[in-house]
Amino acid sequence: MAVGVHKKMTKIKHDIWKSDDDLTSLCFSGELGEESRGILESNSKIIHSFYADSHFDAMTKYYEFMDWGIYETEFEIDKEPYDLQELKKREKNRIEIDEILWNDWDPIGINDCAPRDEYQSYVPRILNMVMNGSTNEEISIELYHIETETMGLLGDKKRCVEISNKIIKTTRQQQV
Repeated sequence: MAVGVHKKMTKIKHDIWKSDDDLTSLCFSGELGEESRGILESNSKIIHSFYADSHFDAMTKYYEFMDWGIYETEFEIDKEPYDLQELKKREKNRIEIDEILWNDWDPIGINDCAPRDEYQSYVPRILNMVMNGSTNEEISIELYHIETETMGLLGDKKRCVEISNKIIKTTRQQQV
């Protein structure tokens, strides 16, 4: 960043969730937190909310609330202000990938009779690959790995390439 140029600080609301088992999780509030809330226990409840302007700020407040001591990080990027545009892009991509996995990939053929969340646990893995610039081949290999190793299916490499193509095409269009 040039001298005298500062990024506008974006404060984002965060929620601390707690399950009946006393497990806690920190998530963004609202639509930005859909990805994180998707993995919470169904009985989880919000126990505290606050605003933070970076990952480091959020984790510091989380640690303070939980009385865990001082939060430390070795990653300077954690101290960078949130980029709201990037976070919104990530959420749009998460929704698109979820839709593609459910409607188009559906390797076990159950999207007309099973719960809607059947493939949602794979979305963060694919989303991270997309956001980190993975290639079509890398994503198709991961989809095939999920089919064969995680689900125990025979797998369909050609179909995984087609789905990966669609994921790349859809998510990269949003980046333009």
